[in-house]
Amino acid sequence: MHRLLVVDDEVIIADGLYEVLQGVPDLDLDIYKAYSGDEAVELFDRTRFDIVLTDIRMPGMDGLELLAKIRSLWPKCRVIFLTGYHEFNYVYSAIQHNGVYYLLKTEGYDRVIQTVRQAVKDIEEEWHAEELLKRAREQADKARELMRNELFKGVLEGSIAAEEITQEQFAELDVPLRAKEPVLLLIGRIPLPEHIRIYSDKMKLLYQVQSIAHSYLETHAVYVNVKHGQSDLVWVVQPRQSGGEGDVAEADGDPWLRLHKFLKGNLELVQRACCQTVGVEMSLILDTSPVHWAETAERFAQLKLLMNYRIGRSQGLLLDTHAAVQDIDMFNRGRNQLRARPAMLDMLAEQLEHGRKADFDRTLREVLAPLKELDTIHHTEAQELYYSVSLIFLSYMNKRQVLERAASLGLHKLMDPEQHDSWPDAIAYLQKLADLLFELQDKEEEQRAHAIVSAIQKHIQQHLHDPDEITLVRLAELAFFNPSYLSRLFKQVTGINLSEYIADARLNKAKRLLADPNIKIQEVAEQVGYGTATNFTRSFRKATNMTPQEYRASLIK
Repeated sequence: MHRLLVVDDEVIIADGLYEVLQGVPDLDLDIYKAYSGDEAVELFDRTRFDIVLTDIRMPGMDGLELLAKIRSLWPKCRVIFLTGYHEFNYVYSAIQHNGVYYLLKTEGYDRVIQTVRQAVKDIEEEWHAEELLKRAREQADKARELMRNELFKGVLEGSIAAEEITQEQFAELDVPLRAKEPVLLLIGRIPLPEHIRIYSDKMKLLYQVQSIAHSYLETHAVYVNVKHGQSDLVWVVQPRQSGGEGDVAEADGDPWLRLHKFLKGNLELVQRACCQTVGVEMSLILDTSPVHWAETAERFAQLKLLMNYRIGRSQGLLLDTHAAVQDIDMFNRGRNQLRARPAMLDMLAEQLEHGRKADFDRTLREVLAPLKELDTIHHTEAQELYYSVSLIFLSYMNKRQVLERAASLGLHKLMDPEQHDSWPDAIAYLQKLADLLFELQDKEEEQRAHAIVSAIQKHIQQHLHDPDEITLVRLAELAFFNPSYLSRLFKQVTGINLSEYIADARLNKAKRLLADPNIKIQEVAEQVGYGTATNFTRSFRKATNMTPQEYRASLIK
């Protein structure tokens, strides 16, 4: 739906154009009118307009001054000037702008409709023009670093699957890695000094560390660097291919062994440079061997666990996982399949909050799948996983205040897995609870939508006499929505457009008032918001094929 504003200081012209354009349903216009340039500017402050149809000569602010205001606020707005013969040369020299049209006042309503139709067509064509695509690509280039960081955070956290990692995507984001080859992980922990408390200062420190590392690693490695958490940096690394500066010929041995040896030697230099240059003692943990993309999230989780265990609060440690394989085995023995990655749990919470039931069901099955293979409910690691998921449900129910409505499922089972006979029973219980929560969510959304639409309908019925109170913009302000969303919601709930509802409400009220012979036609026109008997008669006859007088006479018969 496009928004159009008619501006003319002559009331009869403004009202006439308003009524005529409302009678062209295929244009799908949300139409407003103003009787001066100043009144139009007040409307501009409230909402965006796609098309303005305005007189060129008006007292106070004329059409050309209004054009300047429009261009400053809504540069994409189309402007159609109504001109007289004697104004043509003046207008022609002044409106050499894109998106500006002119009409002679003598050309009639059909020509007005044709020009408005052309303006609508031009708007829609511009949306699909190559220029917009070019600008979108430019914006994407500016956001490339952010997109690249989010991609690799998703890879490390397991929220992005291995099959989503393609060379085409790497090329789009300017990623120097090769999608079909494994990667080596390197994690650095930067202890933030006490005096650095502001976010921008923290980011500046992390970027300085990244820059230092780049100067030592770029000759033999290609990588992507990702900020993770408050003070961790992660490098996803591959050997630089032969032919670049500093490369060693393939004949000199396994490129991964060369890379590992190179990294171990240079990371000590990186640590020393960070200490001397920015005053931080960075700790590093270098993975044992490369992993394929599908295993990256699991290996990253292991390295994080190992870092917390072996490094803890230490500073300046460089740990090679060759020396800590037993530690990894100790942490993962019996736990690998039962430990849900934080990213998966975050995804569950987000999907529940946003009402994405199909995605939630799929993620829940994936997270809980390992529990099906266990033959006893008394399993500590399994219970930890169950509690992790249960807390997501409990947090959601507390926030939405639906604990009482979910009590029928026996919430004592939610935080006590031993209330279930088996893990399959526990999984079935959580799925049943999820189904109930999504059902309650749908009902609440439906109730809210009906309440909002009912309030809008009541306001319309009470203010039919005041056209300013029943415009789409005003109604959207009352509902605290944007106009387009309110228009869609109203039709979704009622099955008809908001403009149709207003027109029907006006017509029905007019018929009731016309049934009383003591009420004059002019009074009826005012009470249903048409202002003048002429506008009312035109609209009423279009809807009923009778004038108001003829309708009143038919009631007497």
